[in-house]
Amino acid sequence: MTTPTRRHGFRAASAIILLLGGVGVAIATWVGGSHGWAIVAIVAYAVLAAGAYVWAGRSSDVAALMRGGGDERQRGLDRDATAITAIVMSIAAVLGALISIGRTGNPGVYGEFCVIGGITYAISLFLLQRRR
Repeated sequence: MTTPTRRHGFRAASAIILLLGGVGVAIATWVGGSHGWAIVAIVAYAVLAAGAYVWAGRSSDVAALMRGGGDERQRGLDRDATAITAIVMSIAAVLGALISIGRTGNPGVYGEFCVIGGITYAISLFLLQRRR
């Protein structure tokens, strides 16, 4: 007789985060005057949240991470994917700032993202260095 594998984490974690984000988007859209799109947004986020809840119940690496659980290998995958995402977003912010400077002489919001990313990286590096 085999015993079922216990799944660690909270299955609804990703679904709740999606719903909270959806409520925020819907409220902002409603306040902006697009009432129809606000309703569409909350319905879309509710569908995505339901899908996340179902997916988190499975026994895969992604499902374990969606539950906020996972073993050391799965958390390593999450950390590496997060690092790759940060690199790509940083490159996009720098390219956006350069294009914006070329067009308008002002880096605009892309420059703000570059500053926020640089400051966050420096503070994180300092804090992690002290911790390890």
